[in-house]
Amino acid sequence: MTTRIAAFFLLAVMVACGGQPTARTSPPPTPVATASAGLSLDEEVGAVMMVGFEGPLTDAVLADWSRHQFGGLLIVNRNGNARSDSGLSTLVRDLRAVSRHRLIAATDQEGGGVCLAAASVPCAPMPVGESATTGMATALRTLGFDLDLGPVSDVCSSSSSVMWGRCYGTTPGSVAPAVGSVVDGIHAAHMLSAAKHFPGHGDTTVSSETQLPRIDESLATIRARDLPSFAAAIAHGTDFVLLGHLFFPALDPHRSADLSPATVKVLRTELGFKGAILSDDMEMGAITASTPTPDAAVQFLIAGGDMVMVAHDLAVADATYDAIKNAVESGRLPRARLDEAVAALTMLSG
Repeated sequence: MTTRIAAFFLLAVMVACGGQPTARTSPPPTPVATASAGLSLDEEVGAVMMVGFEGPLTDAVLADWSRHQFGGLLIVNRNGNARSDSGLSTLVRDLRAVSRHRLIAATDQEGGGVCLAAASVPCAPMPVGESATTGMATALRTLGFDLDLGPVSDVCSSSSSVMWGRCYGTTPGSVAPAVGSVVDGIHAAHMLSAAKHFPGHGDTTVSSETQLPRIDESLATIRARDLPSFAAAIAHGTDFVLLGHLFFPALDPHRSADLSPATVKVLRTELGFKGAILSDDMEMGAITASTPTPDAAVQFLIAGGDMVMVAHDLAVADATYDAIKNAVESGRLPRARLDEAVAALTMLSG
């Protein structure tokens, strides 16, 4: 990182956080011991995948999970996995029982219109501050979750933004401190956080659920407008940064941001992020319109990502597992890159 760029990001975080970068305010939990270098190839492939499935947990799903050893479980309302809070807890517990390494259970709990349909989990109105975030995250923790997929760190360009109602404002100066507070609130509940959707989903009316948003801005604008809120999340110790399905030609004129090494370079080198890099759902239209999910997952890992999300279809997740393993065995995805991804996940506390 050049001195000029480093100074810019330090200044951005200082302004956003009210004077100086604020570190994680709650004591960090003790890292959870997991196998890392001791995992087989099959186990490493499973470990770098966060998977959701539709419907209740069945013997067939349990057997599939036992075979593939997925490292992440995603529970979202659309999948209809359980009809009660106790059913959610039982599902998480039963999948953990067949996991030979750490299983990170995750959901989207932002407040406002994005909340888990669970009676015991409060849904605070937006904008959500640190205290309300801690209340929501604590309830998730009680159900067995480890990761709250937030905060949304996008800067909305206007009320026409597709992220309107989920973002914390229209300027980095308003979004960055709010993002820092939410990270602190999640950590106070001893949960993991994931700042999203890097490099920034706020300047578009297009939803990546259906197609790939194109954001034609200069690198200078991206650095000044979109990155400071992610820098704030990093300063507050966010565990994951989730990459959005977004096309920024100024970053990479050929690939979407989540499949581009250039994006990872900005995140790792310019912003100094040391945690784990998570993809958004690889079944979304922004990806599948041009690239099959299994191949996109391989590209994401090659680019420097650490955990691939396949949110709804277990058969697609199984095909993605096979594609990742085949890519390693063929040499397309170096085993050292897979080892690196597993190591990034192993180092997470929570």
